Amino acid sequence: MVIPSSKPGPGEEVPSPVLRPLRGETLAVQAADAIRGLIAAGHVAGGERLVESWLAEQLGVSRGPVRDALRLLTAEGLVRDEPRRGTFVMRLTEQDVLDIYDLRIAVETAAVRLILRRDTPEPLTVLKRTIEDMRAASADIPVTAEADLRFHGAVCELSGNSRLRDVHRRYATELLVLLRMDEEKLPHEPGATVAEHEELLAALSLGPEAAEAAFRAHLEDARQRVAAYVRGGGSSC
Repeated sequence: MVIPSSKPGPGEEVPSPVLRPLRGETLAVQAADAIRGLIAAGHVAGGERLVESWLAEQLGVSRGPVRDALRLLTAEGLVRDEPRRGTFVMRLTEQDVLDIYDLRIAVETAAVRLILRRDTPEPLTVLKRTIEDMRAASADIPVTAEADLRFHGAVCELSGNSRLRDVHRRYATELLVLLRMDEEKLPHEPGATVAEHEELLAALSLGPEAAEAAFRAHLEDARQRVAAYVRGGGSSC
């Protein structure tokens, strides 16, 4: 069967369809989203086994979609499959933390350059809203971490570069795990997270060099802080 390259002209035979339209997300995709949520929220820790039967029961589906969901998450690097033992949540090592933050620095500084090249007021408006969300949730660590992730996700989104946006989304669950750990396990002054992001927002008005330097310093500080915690034996999940 030949896939048509264009719509048929008048009098031309209409070829048989090759693919059927998809109808919503599959159960496997929905199950994968739910399991990502468990990992991001810290309900399952790094190194913990994910039991197919329990997940299927909780989600109200058969084990087939759960098995497919775990394959998706394995491909993303969030879980690992051990033959004859089962599937386990990946435990982030110190090197994982360093690598993830190195990637964040490269992606977010590139995004900042592109935002400033566009020279529109939209980014400042959007980022101000995420900081207000952060401020409103300052007493709720999980919600603060989610607002922190939205701020940096918005930076990548507002760059207008779909590849930078997709890289950030690809690692969003691991980033949220690290942000939650940073907020929960490491000492911070009250309101420090809000103040740090207000400084990043202000730096966007100072030009590319100052803005990139501010984002780099912010992420380098978090990189060293979180890596030191994991190196000292702290759990990453």
